[in-house]
Amino acid sequence: MIRGKGLFTCDECKTVFKGLDIEYMVSAFSAPLECPRCHSYHTRPLLSSKMVYKRIWEAHDQNTQP
Repeated sequence: MIRGKGLFTCDECKTVFKGLDIEYMVSAFSAPLECPRCHSYHTRPLLSSKMVYKRIWEAHDQNTQP
């Protein structure tokens, strides 16, 4: 579900960007978005906990590796 737009930050290159706030797997969390600068998916809403998103990034990385 799309919840509007929000500010996101990239954990890799520290870029702050605006993107669609999309619900992550029927939860209160936002889905990581692709960073427009470095193309990493290690992104999170600007004011969210990095600890929570580390688990989400790990799951995403496991599902996208060849």
